[in-house]
Amino acid sequence: MMKIKIQTALFLFGILLFNGCGFKQTALDVNHYSISYSSTKQPYINSTKSIYIETPSVNKSFNTNAILYTQKPYLFEQYAKNRWVDLPSNMIHNYLVQGIEDSNVFKSVLQKRVDIAFDYTLKSNIINLYNSFEEGKSYAILKIKFDLVSKEKLLKTYSYDKKVLCQTNRPYGFIVAINKAFDEVMDELTLKLSKEVK
Repeated sequence: MMKIKIQTALFLFGILLFNGCGFKQTALDVNHYSISYSSTKQPYINSTKSIYIETPSVNKSFNTNAILYTQKPYLFEQYAKNRWVDLPSNMIHNYLVQGIEDSNVFKSVLQKRVDIAFDYTLKSNIINLYNSFEEGKSYAILKIKFDLVSKEKLLKTYSYDKKVLCQTNRPYGFIVAINKAFDEVMDELTLKLSKEVK
């Protein structure tokens, strides 16, 4: 009789322990952020030219939903509760298409390669896209290169290396600063394109 009581007690204890620890998982609340076009620069005079915007080539280390930061040289970590809403290559592609359309530099802006002739192709390469902490301050780091091509001939290369101070040392401060960096690049790029395209 005593043996049965001990077995029953151990059985009940095992069930309680298993239910209490085994199935309880705490889910992290994850914030999702985007790179979105918001520049309010006045549009340029429309040309008769067309441009195809290729999907950007993004350094494989940064083309992930993880938002990366560094506190030491050569060491990158990712925020646990903060992610990109989409891959940077997709967000930046949409950003470039919208920004160049809104600039009014070109008569038509193509996002996908179709059976329509176009005058120019814009190729872009994102080399760096991360949050850097240096001496107690937070910075948005963006390094990007654009190649303007016409009839398979390279016409111009535009390179930008941005380091924008974040207003806060929190992930949202980085998001605001990286969007500001992209807006600065877009303003400078569209100005140069407007002078190149006649």
